[in-house]
Amino acid sequence: MDEPTDPLIPMTPASVDEDVREELKAARGVIILLLVAVTCMGMAMALYLYRQVVNLNRQVVENRRVANDYQSNSLPKISWFVNNLQAFAKTNPDFNPILAKYNLLPSATPPPGAANGPTPPTPTPKK
Repeated sequence: MDEPTDPLIPMTPASVDEDVREELKAARGVIILLLVAVTCMGMAMALYLYRQVVNLNRQVVENRRVANDYQSNSLPKISWFVNNLQAFAKTNPDFNPILAKYNLLPSATPPPGAANGPTPPTPTPKK
């Protein structure tokens, strides 16, 4: 009865040392697998963010082009049209309610230095 009957108690110290080595080897394998997985996920996230930055830069360039086109082409035409509507309303007072509906009635006294009608906003300097 010198032998222990409990299977959880190892028989010799050599088998304990071997068990610890096997557990360390398994833990090392799990850690390496986790490091590879984290590296792959980091690379995927970096690629995703890079593509988002590229797409946003394309959109910024396109939107600047559209805004510049609006300021240089559309806004002067809109101002010309509004000025003509206001001139028409001066000769035909029946048209004033329509201009009032859209808040386009000319002011009685224009501010100093202001032209007749809306003026286009000044573009911001490009960097």
